[in-house]
Amino acid sequence: MNRRSFVYHTGLGSAVACLAPAWLGAAQTGGSARHLAARVISGPDVPLPAGKRRPFGWQTVAVAAAGGAPLVLAWPDLPAELRPTHFRLAIGLDERDEKTLELSLPQSGRVLWTMELRFVSQFQVYEWALSDAYVAAVRREGLALRLTRGSDLEVLSTGEGLPEVLSPHLLVPGQVDATTEYFARMRSLACVQQFGWMEGCVLDGLLDLAVLPQHAAMRATALQHLGLFFRDGKLIYENHLSAPSDGRLYGIEGGLPFAALARVEPSSPVLDLAVQFWRSRLHASGSIHDDVTMTSEGAYTVGYALAEIAQARHSEELMTLALAQVRLRQAALFDGKEFWRTHDDKGKRGNRNWARGIAWQILGLARTLVVAKARADVADLVASLQQMSNWAMRLQRPDGLWSVFADEPALTPDTAGSAGIGAALAIGAKHGWLGAEARAAAQRTLAGLGRHLTADGLLGGVSQSNKGGEALQRGDYRSIYQMGMGLKAQLMAGLAK
Repeated sequence: MNRRSFVYHTGLGSAVACLAPAWLGAAQTGGSARHLAARVISGPDVPLPAGKRRPFGWQTVAVAAAGGAPLVLAWPDLPAELRPTHFRLAIGLDERDEKTLELSLPQSGRVLWTMELRFVSQFQVYEWALSDAYVAAVRREGLALRLTRGSDLEVLSTGEGLPEVLSPHLLVPGQVDATTEYFARMRSLACVQQFGWMEGCVLDGLLDLAVLPQHAAMRATALQHLGLFFRDGKLIYENHLSAPSDGRLYGIEGGLPFAALARVEPSSPVLDLAVQFWRSRLHASGSIHDDVTMTSEGAYTVGYALAEIAQARHSEELMTLALAQVRLRQAALFDGKEFWRTHDDKGKRGNRNWARGIAWQILGLARTLVVAKARADVADLVASLQQMSNWAMRLQRPDGLWSVFADEPALTPDTAGSAGIGAALAIGAKHGWLGAEARAAAQRTLAGLGRHLTADGLLGGVSQSNKGGEALQRGDYRSIYQMGMGLKAQLMAGLAK
């Protein structure tokens, strides 16, 4: 038995010419990975949790808590010549606990794997390696899934438009490289995320790549993504808890996709939803944040997103408000020596030197500067970007990444936080605010990320959502997480000349 712990309308403007490195080349089409969807044979009769809604009309099946009937999957038409290397599933609803998932053979009852699922996020993909012996057994019997610890788990299963990558499937690697597969996954709904900061990372990555001629198709993908959430002039989505939240933002982290909407449809009246919400969260200090705590996420999810809307509307008032968000956070969260992700109204700070917290601030700063670069009043922000970049580069690991807490090299790296920091360095160098050393550091980051791609181009090595607290971050539990793929796309676009 194996036990694992994952230790949418208007143009973007003329395409820019670029001298593209090999990894920015057009994607190949032959010999790609295959995802063989399972057939659901039987499953437990478990109702959807109260107050929850499935995304986009897609269906889920349940893996029941301890004592419930197993979920049985099979591949009766699996060609004998195919050699799958992994079994996979994708999470259907947000989860807030730790679970132990057991996979066994339905007929013999033999347990093949158990895995710890900790505070999983919707759309995350989990995988289990298949030995030759396991492939033969799964071909004969299928798989039975049950939980031995934790609450019921909803897994994506079927539905119009559901990518096979997000259904229970067997992975058969192709003959193309992982980066080519990465672009294929990015040109699809395989990288979709919950609306808010996670989907915003993906949308920004798609639109950044779409400016490059060889990846112009990414724009259509971004529009497809946006069309899932913005329908008939309305915002329709489930929030970070998988609860219906149509027509309203759930918090300051929920506004990032409005940056992408402003880029592709600058006259959209739906943008008012975000502006009105942000005004409702404006504190006396000038900071827009939830409750009593300012977070670095707001530099990206509010500051940058608001800057894009301000530019679309030619609003000086909104741009001033946007710039204030990154300034205030820079002053409160970074002293030149240490960085804190949070700062409350009593002056208490937390999440010291957390890599993703650093990424939200430095990436929000860099992307806001790109929007506001023609202004004469952003010299201080350029200086802040330079100071923080130099500090971050000193903490970069030999593998090109950053530890989950950046000043603790003994800890496992976080590929998403690293991609976000690397993207900021690449953007800063591209626009002349940072030097060649920043571009070189970003190139090392990209190389380091490449070692964490799956055979079909998904990004692994990402520290789990911080809803599990700092202890979960400090451990070696890592996951496949598509928001990290969006940050990687931003990095790649930033490196393109």
